[in-house]
Order: sequence, then C-alpha cells, then structure tokens
Amino acid sequence: MPEQFTQLQVGTPFELFFGRNMQGTSGAIIEQLIDGSFILIVYMDNISTSEFLALREEKINVRVIKENDFLLTLIKYGKTDLIFEMSFDPTLYKDERRGLFFKSNMLMIVGVDSNTNIIKTLRMVSMPIKLFELFNNVWDVNLKQEGFSKEYYNWVSKLDSMYTTFQLWGQGNGYGMMGQKE
Repeated sequence: MPEQFTQLQVGTPFELFFGRNMQGTSGAIIEQLIDGSFILIVYMDNISTSEFLALREEKINVRVIKENDFLLTLIKYGKTDLIFEMSFDPTLYKDERRGLFFKSNMLMIVGVDSNTNIIKTLRMVSMPIKLFELFNNVWDVNLKQEGFSKEYYNWVSKLDSMYTTFQLWGQGNGYGMMGQKE
C-alpha cells in the first residue's frame, strides 16, 4: 500500500491494484491503512446491477471461523449469494500501523470491477464491536507467534481446498452485522 494519500472516487481507476493482476477475478482483500483504519477491496468481474446494489445497500452479515489463534472472517451481503473471505495477517505490517490496529473499527468498502479496474461503489461501515474485540485479542497473540504468516496461509489454503465459500459460511459463528448499533 502506498504511503501517500490516494483519492478514491466512484468512476475512477482503482490505483491500489497497480502491480497486482486482478483482471477478470472476484474476491476480497482487507488491508490496514497507515492511519489505522481498514479498507476492504471487493473486486468482481463485470459487476452486475444487482451486485452493485448489494455492495452499496445490503446489510452485511459477519461470521468467523476460529481455530486456535487463526481467524477467517466471512461477510455476506443480505440474502444474496455474495459471500467473501476476509483473511488478515497482522504480522505483515512492520511499520507504525502495528500500534494503530485498534484505534478505529471503521471499514471502508471499495467495490471494484476487476475487468475494468474502475471503482463502482464506496461504502463506509463500522465493524461489529464483538468482531473488533476478537480481532484485538487474537491479533495481539498472532504478532508474538514465530512463523505465524506461513502457518496462517497454510491454514486458510487448507480450508479453501476442503470447502467452498458457501460451506465455510455455514460453518462460521455469527459476529453481528457491519454498521449495526451496539
């Protein structure tokens, strides 16, 4: 992620994908920004009108699969089939962001058409406090674990090879909804 300010605007190219070949693919990437807030990039190939509306307006349900100190967060948009994994490795951040992990539970969601690399929608939500507290507890432990990145990557890869995203959603425990008042 660049250190400088990057403007995000609907209808413009998503510059944070430069260097990554996301064309024609679908998925989600969660990153922590330099100010401590989080950004979720949801990228989809040729976003349809119904997908666009779901990304922009639907309630976002959250579930988590937890095994020891590994977390795989899943989000589902309303009653649609749009389910995304939000894997996150806190050990990847070697700069001052480590001290900012838990300063804000705000999440900016950027919907990007991966075929054109154009931003289709922007949305700001708050992460459920229950989820935010889980992240706080587990990520603090992860930061102290030697070899965490490789073990975590292997764990997520194993889950992805054994189950579909829909099956993972069925196995997750509920952690609230994005933007809900608590």
